[in-house]
Amino acid sequence: MEITYLGQSCVRLRGRETQVLVDPPEGQLPGLGRTSPDLVVRTEGRTDPEKLRPRQGQSQEIVGPGEFEVRGVTVRGVYSGDGRTIMRVEIDDVRVVSVGRLDRQLTEEEIDALGHVDVLVAPVGGGDALAPAAATKLVNTISPSIVVPVRYRSAGSPGSGDYEPVDTFAKEMGLSEGTYEAVAKLNLNGAISGSDESRVVILEPRGA
Repeated sequence: MEITYLGQSCVRLRGRETQVLVDPPEGQLPGLGRTSPDLVVRTEGRTDPEKLRPRQGQSQEIVGPGEFEVRGVTVRGVYSGDGRTIMRVEIDDVRVVSVGRLDRQLTEEEIDALGHVDVLVAPVGGGDALAPAAATKLVNTISPSIVVPVRYRSAGSPGSGDYEPVDTFAKEMGLSEGTYEAVAKLNLNGAISGSDESRVVILEPRGA
């Protein structure tokens, strides 16, 4: 399974059989127009039965809390208040959790509902979501195998100028300058073995 970052909260999960787009914005991101996902998962809004059902030539869309099984992908939505939902997407035996524009810490009940997390996609730049220190606290609480930071300041992510740079989060996570660099994509093969520390993988915003 391949993960790429398209800017803001948007990531693409490309599995063996299914392509999932998480949190595409209403506007355009570089390269987004060339992406034709099988499934769209959103962390804000409510489920639209019309968009959820299969439609020829169009993506199916999952929004809101509940359990869903679509095109071989298992999705669990955990309601987090204010019309927002934490989405756990299981594709090719990899569990990816996106918290969207989360701006608070999770409760024990919410963390228990998510279960084991292979990859946590978390906002780290502040503004309308978690700031670097709060994002680090969330990571330490959830203890994912890998954390992919999103919503950070980057020339490749339009509208991100008010966010903190990803370096601030990296420093909070204990990474020394020069020991990390942004990569184009993250490739994972099956479930990830457990580790005492979460690995930070910084993905550069890019077109599809």
